[in-house]
Amino acid sequence: MSDAPVDIKFAQRFPRNLLTNVVYFTLSIVVGLLLVPFFIGTLGTAAYGLIPLATSITSYITIVIDSLNLSISRYLTVDLQRGDMGKASETFSTALIGILAFVLVLTPFLLVAAWYAPSFFNIGDQAAGEVFLLFAMVFGSMLVTAWGASFTVVLFAHNRLDLRNYVYTVNLAVQLVTVVLFFLSLGPSLALVGLSYLLASIVSVGVAAFLASRVCPGLRLSRKLFVRSRMHEISIMSSWVLFNGIGLLLNTQVALFIVNKIFGEVSGSEYALAVVWGSLLVSIAGLLTNLFTPMTYSYYARQDHGGLVSFTTMAVKISGLLMALPVALVCVFSSLLLTLWVGPEFAHLAPLVWILVAPVILQIMVSCISPITVAYDRVKGLVFLTLPLGIANILLAVLFSYTLGIGMYGVALAGLVTLIIRYGLVNPVFIASVVHVPLLTYVRKMFFGVGAVALLSLAGIVVTSLIGVTTLPMLLIVAGVISGAYLLMMLKLGLSPKERELIQLSLPGMLQKVIPAWLFH
Repeated sequence: MSDAPVDIKFAQRFPRNLLTNVVYFTLSIVVGLLLVPFFIGTLGTAAYGLIPLATSITSYITIVIDSLNLSISRYLTVDLQRGDMGKASETFSTALIGILAFVLVLTPFLLVAAWYAPSFFNIGDQAAGEVFLLFAMVFGSMLVTAWGASFTVVLFAHNRLDLRNYVYTVNLAVQLVTVVLFFLSLGPSLALVGLSYLLASIVSVGVAAFLASRVCPGLRLSRKLFVRSRMHEISIMSSWVLFNGIGLLLNTQVALFIVNKIFGEVSGSEYALAVVWGSLLVSIAGLLTNLFTPMTYSYYARQDHGGLVSFTTMAVKISGLLMALPVALVCVFSSLLLTLWVGPEFAHLAPLVWILVAPVILQIMVSCISPITVAYDRVKGLVFLTLPLGIANILLAVLFSYTLGIGMYGVALAGLVTLIIRYGLVNPVFIASVVHVPLLTYVRKMFFGVGAVALLSLAGIVVTSLIGVTTLPMLLIVAGVISGAYLLMMLKLGLSPKERELIQLSLPGMLQKVIPAWLFH
């Protein structure tokens, strides 16, 4: 069965996708910043540290499902781009049924893991039963979301990232509302935090299923459409995506476990407060860089090699220049941000924030070109290069912790070293080889983002040394002046006329009317 290829309407939908990304970006920041002091104030610092610990464990499990969904999105997008609705239905049915089977198999193992979590981790004076319920329901929410992710893949394949953001927003809103209502009516409890996660995932999956049926009514779901050979193809690719994801987690999330086990739950909570800024910036940047993924698959499906290279090099440069601003501002004002966020007693973590946040600009820029390895089915080659770096990160973290005498900063330093090697050299060079361009093609574009972070950081340090920034209003004023000056300089000096025009056309219509046209010319 063959239908007309799906037109993802990248240029037309980009402004709407971007606008919803900004809305979700704002909500995620507000909710993320408000929930942490809320949890610390109601549960205590030690108890709060168990929440990011539980969610970070799900990251290890989620990469298994995410690897499947990433592979599914690749096959489903290509099927739709080539107008093969019959094969697309096979891919969709195979994915939903296959992931459901995986979730059912995984459930008892996760329940056992949740049962032993209180005895494995440092939980202070927290009740073991509450810790078990927290872990069990956070794990349950992850499994529900994992199965329902196949519906958001349909939205992704149609480049309806605006609708996918609606699903994410529903999840965020339900989680926030339920946990606040639970705490106010029943009292603070780790178990209620887990329950809020579980309810939010159930509601958001229902919304995703409804939207997917509206966007692609011709896509059929049937047990008869389950195709073992297609599941095998998806599984082979996803296994290599999985190994690549494990390497990434060994470079990032593993730090929380090492700090908790070596330095205790209080240090673990402090480390979580610092690492959340880098994670937040990467997630926020993903709301921009993920917009490029459907177009990458589209170029591959149409075998437009020149268009792919031109598009991705421009994406790396623009995303680096744009995200350099929040990365640098978080570093420069880290002490004040921590003070305003969770209290002056945590301001001493500012150097840790610098170490953990500054290098994420590399990870952000590489995320623009990472879909190339999936599109070309070359993830396997990348795994052999990056997985050893994840193992090296663990070894260095333990080594630095015991030999340098700098506490949890040794763990952060190990992550800094391996992250720079991974995202500053190995990944961009390998991806350049995949698309047969000079090996330093993407590395050269990344210098724009790195240079911008260095320039903004230097300017911020100079300004803050001359002007005492100790209050939120002063922070907003100084950050606004720095941002305005930087964005003007970036538009006029950092971007070519073509790149300025692309940014202008990508803005929502409302902003195009408000922002003076001379800025882009």
